[in-house]
Amino acid sequence: MAAQPSSCGLLKLEEQLTCPICLEHYTNPKTLPCLHSFCQHCLEELPLDKTNYLTCPTCRHRTKLPEDGAAAFPVAFTLNNLQEMRNLIKYAANLPKPQEALCIDHGKPLEFFCETCDTIICSHCSVRNHKYHECDLITDSYTKNCQKLRECLSSVKEKKELLRKSLLTLAESQCEIKERGEGILEDIHEMVEEMVSVLRQSERKLIEQAKRVTNTKLEVLAGQAKSAEMSLSLLKQVENYVERSLKTKSPQQVLNAKKQLMESMSDITKRVNVEDLHPKEKANFVLSKNIKSLHHIGDIVTYSSTALQQCKVKKVGHFERFPKQKKVSFSLSIEAPDSSLLSVPLFSVRCSLVPVGKGDQPIQTAITTTTTDPGVYRIQCNPSSSTHTVKVQICNIQLEDTSLVIPINPYLDNITPVCALTGLNLPVGVAVADDNHVIITEFSGNSITILNGEGKKVKSLGGDKKCGKFSSPRGVAITSDKLILVSDNHKIQKISIDGNLIASVGEKGSGPLQFNTPAGIAISPITGQVYIADHFNHRIQVLNSDLTFSHFQGLVYVADLDNNRIQKFSPDGNFLAQFGIKKFGPGRLSIPYGIAIDTAATGLVYVSEHGNNRISVFTSDGVFVNSFGRKGSNIDQFACPTGLAFDKDGFLYVCDCSNQRLIIY
Repeated sequence: MAAQPSSCGLLKLEEQLTCPICLEHYTNPKTLPCLHSFCQHCLEELPLDKTNYLTCPTCRHRTKLPEDGAAAFPVAFTLNNLQEMRNLIKYAANLPKPQEALCIDHGKPLEFFCETCDTIICSHCSVRNHKYHECDLITDSYTKNCQKLRECLSSVKEKKELLRKSLLTLAESQCEIKERGEGILEDIHEMVEEMVSVLRQSERKLIEQAKRVTNTKLEVLAGQAKSAEMSLSLLKQVENYVERSLKTKSPQQVLNAKKQLMESMSDITKRVNVEDLHPKEKANFVLSKNIKSLHHIGDIVTYSSTALQQCKVKKVGHFERFPKQKKVSFSLSIEAPDSSLLSVPLFSVRCSLVPVGKGDQPIQTAITTTTTDPGVYRIQCNPSSSTHTVKVQICNIQLEDTSLVIPINPYLDNITPVCALTGLNLPVGVAVADDNHVIITEFSGNSITILNGEGKKVKSLGGDKKCGKFSSPRGVAITSDKLILVSDNHKIQKISIDGNLIASVGEKGSGPLQFNTPAGIAISPITGQVYIADHFNHRIQVLNSDLTFSHFQGLVYVADLDNNRIQKFSPDGNFLAQFGIKKFGPGRLSIPYGIAIDTAATGLVYVSEHGNNRISVFTSDGVFVNSFGRKGSNIDQFACPTGLAFDKDGFLYVCDCSNQRLIIY
């Protein structure tokens, strides 16, 4: 029979679960750092002192109220568990007394306990199903098993005591951390207040310095103004006297006084030197944001005209393009004579661009600065895609001109190239390295030409024993480790920038690592895999970075030359879309050969058209944007354009194959 819970123990439990403030059972109990617990709503009603501290009603320990209120105090999990135990005890007390249990198999009273099976049985079970098992009367087994349970309970009690001590230790640690955190916050506040005080002192010094420089300059100008006012007053007096004499005196009197009047006017006009009244001071002082310490956050610096004339534009670059607005922005900085960056107010800076070779009409600009880069100016304008002369003025002092080449803007109505590199032998493929070295395949020359960043030829590969000979090379690409991949006849060759042959794979055929006149090559910037347009096999082969075969697959964009279209595939080779197949009008392709994507700026797709002798531009979804070029040999014309490539600055390189040149936009 189960023992009924003691009413005395239940009362004791009720006392433990009563809040000392409201004398009701705890509601959402919270524990203070002093380990006394109260209802959350009771804590919220406790009074606070001026420093936002509350006092424990039990031990009078002062505790600062958290920023989130009493809800931020730790939850009293032990009290919540005791409440659950109390509810279970009361539930058990209200249960009806159980009737004497009977065996479900034999209907006999359950009088025995089988130690072997650890179950209660009747007398029939003991001689049938549990024969030869260790069985005892329930009363005897109860005494023996109670002892075992008490022995096991001792480990529970030990663990309980350890947990209680751990909770006390945790509570103490919480209190220490909170006190430490509050102390740190006070330290931070004091430190910041001290820093603000020091900065205010520096501010006052700078303000005094600025006022001193301003007042000194104003005093000089005030003296000049006073002198000018005195001279003006004297001139007015002479003017009035002469005018009055001419009006009031007789001719005889005027003629008698003529000589004296003339001498007086001449003497006075000689004494007034207008050139001396030109301003001797200018607004040529700026705040030098040279923060050496909290006590030194800058200086007021005055630049003379001579010093400004020695300044120069240090660098021009960092393009950001806004194609649809036909605008571009770039940055420039100005170097002072002491090699520091000159930081002057915006109102004293003027900047304009003049297109080279297109007249001298300047392009106006808008100038801005940022708080993060003092001395760096952002210039926004609406220029053409060509070379420009940058003209900068500081306080009306013209600095030395510098040049700026602006990358291609596909939305302009008139797109002109930056330059053309001639003397190439049917260039077909082009690739640009990160250091702006340009690699060009020359189809008829059976060679590869390498140009430096200035467009000068540095070497030609293919005619020596190091990398062997090429036979009608077409596509070219550059790997992440600065190696060159070339599609050459029916194979792919990998060579170093110095011309050393690294690897060569492929032969004529239609199987894996077999090719039939491979053309374009592209390298995935993510996986490093090599995509090869296997021309007369009408497929794309994908190789691993070590030139081992991976799989046959579709590229993201494929120039389908004979079908006069561009096909778009997902990375796993699924067909997505096609464009360029319009019957008439803009956007109709004719023998598309090369593809390049402006990943650095616009994401637009550029396509070279053999048949139309032009470059067409599309969005990534195939919407036509613009086209430029026509058949011819002028600088802005093409004859069978082939390979395309963009460099990291957004300049477009076009192989103008039949004109045997490379054009840069």
